[in-house]
Amino acid sequence: MGKLIEVEERDINYIFGKPKPYSLDVYQRDYRWADTKDYKIVTQLLIDIDLRFENNMSKQKRNTAKDLTAILKDVEENFKPYFLNTIMLNEQSGNIYIVDGQQRLTTLLLLLIKLYHLGIDQKGKVLNTEKFVGELIFEEDMASVKHFKISNPDRNEIIRKIFEKSEVSETDITNITQRNLNDNYILISKYFDDYFFNEDDFDSEKYNYYVYNLLQKVLIIEQVIKHKEDVAMIFETANDRGKELDPHEVLKGMLLGVLDVDDKEECNKIWIDGLQTFFEIDGNYNNVDDFFRTYFRAKYADNATQYNRFANKYHRNLLSNERVIQDLDRAKPLQIKEFIKNDFVYFYNAYLDLRKLAIENKNVFLASNYANEQGQQFLLLLSSLKLNDSQEKAKINLVARKFDQFYTISRLIGAGDNNDRQKLFYELSKEIRNKSNDELIIAFDNITVPFFKEKGFPINKFNDIFEYKYFERAKRDGRFTKYVLARIDIFLSEILNEQSFAKQESLHFITHSGGRPVNGFHIEHMFAWNEDIMDQFLDEEGYYDEKLFIDERERLGALILMKGNENIRTSNWKYKKKKKSYSQSGFIWNRILTGSINKASINSCDDLIKNSFKSYEPIDKGLLAIEAIDDRQKLLFEIIKRIYSN
Repeated sequence: MGKLIEVEERDINYIFGKPKPYSLDVYQRDYRWADTKDYKIVTQLLIDIDLRFENNMSKQKRNTAKDLTAILKDVEENFKPYFLNTIMLNEQSGNIYIVDGQQRLTTLLLLLIKLYHLGIDQKGKVLNTEKFVGELIFEEDMASVKHFKISNPDRNEIIRKIFEKSEVSETDITNITQRNLNDNYILISKYFDDYFFNEDDFDSEKYNYYVYNLLQKVLIIEQVIKHKEDVAMIFETANDRGKELDPHEVLKGMLLGVLDVDDKEECNKIWIDGLQTFFEIDGNYNNVDDFFRTYFRAKYADNATQYNRFANKYHRNLLSNERVIQDLDRAKPLQIKEFIKNDFVYFYNAYLDLRKLAIENKNVFLASNYANEQGQQFLLLLSSLKLNDSQEKAKINLVARKFDQFYTISRLIGAGDNNDRQKLFYELSKEIRNKSNDELIIAFDNITVPFFKEKGFPINKFNDIFEYKYFERAKRDGRFTKYVLARIDIFLSEILNEQSFAKQESLHFITHSGGRPVNGFHIEHMFAWNEDIMDQFLDEEGYYDEKLFIDERERLGALILMKGNENIRTSNWKYKKKKKSYSQSGFIWNRILTGSINKASINSCDDLIKNSFKSYEPIDKGLLAIEAIDDRQKLLFEIIKRIYSN
């Protein structure tokens, strides 16, 4: 039996001296090496090479002459080698493909380019850089076109600009590979400028020694996979450990690795286009794995155990989940091709569109769930959608609305906690998978109604939950309260045709901006820590009841939403002194309290809920009547019922 892999020790001169450029197979990830706050990987590579080089210069150097022959002989005979890990290659149809190690090789190519630039600038003082370094960077064909030694369409133009010292603009950068190539060359360039220059003096002897040392004494173990049918398996095994590759990159190798050459190239282009779309969001691929986890959970997780198996390295579950194996059978390349051309394209675009609608506040239901940090809405949305779903728009509205409805009401009345709701989402995802709109409504009610019953709310249909006795004690609940009051104001703004901050700002910003005293939104207690206000809350014997005061001031009816630091400045003022701030606060819910709603808006409003609006004038000592809390709690309930009932 022949060898699976051939292994040889190679120097940099040999690795980059091959007559053909290295190509990147579809298994290969983007060029991800970059200095970060936690680990400066490119700088560390430079330091590691320099440490061994400096050690050779101080302890192994025997030559005192400065001519190139003596320097080269000294390096060859006396310098100790430095081992720079391994690379894995595969040769197909006369082409050499990098299976593993392109991060290291690409960074070395950038090093060579900078050394080339330095050598050309010092021509006549250093070794023949144009020949001995330049020929390691590119091959030039008979038409004088340069083919760089690591060749791939998404990076060739950036490398050409770096090599030719042309400006790289932001419009040139469309993916993480291109960004890192440019950023790393700038880093390497500064490093070597500092290393070889002492003020304006260039150390040509040090440069010559460094280049000879780099090319002949920095060693790499070259592993060559002999048979192309083994490449995908070896790549997957070699890269599915540690943090070397992201899960979506291993997944790509698993899927595209079984395709024929033509299909592989076609699907690779589709995959790259998809990743570029993700890159355009925030300049990285942080959302790619989130998408795949959500997709596989939505389509294949039927319970909590299966859901959890699609966490972290979710791609491993593709080899154990029977339904995934059936749909993505790697023994049937046509299935894989159809998945990438159809399902992958449709669902990643749907996922990104949903995310955009939520973030940009363009759909109130999606934006509501996003404001409440309920990312599981995307799980349910993808679960409900079918490939090229003709009901897509209606489903999105329906599922997002039902999700918002259930989450908001269950939290307002204290029905379960986040863990309880998460368990329900597992079941709900399974039940609404690929269902029609009519089936979706039934599925939601069949699961949410028993949930409320189990939590002590004896209802038979969802709308039965809207009884005041369940909402009577609804109280302040962190950021969630800001969301509820913002939704109240959106409703009031629409029925009264009045302006409100809640319509002008995104729900997510209103909910999460508490740390911004000037421009943020904050909850205001109308009943403050003021002795006269506190004296309103007496027990049966006429003594101040602190528990009653705290319980009542925390109810939703005793809260309003304010923008900026007004609530801080007026923190313990009485109602009479705060009334003007409430009237001018930019929230309709606050203006109802003070009777400052435009009369024309009230008169033109067709919604009879306006008849329940009640304003208050200050009573003795400038106080707000304690009855206002319960009155406003009841009005809030009626508005919540109007917004969230079926």
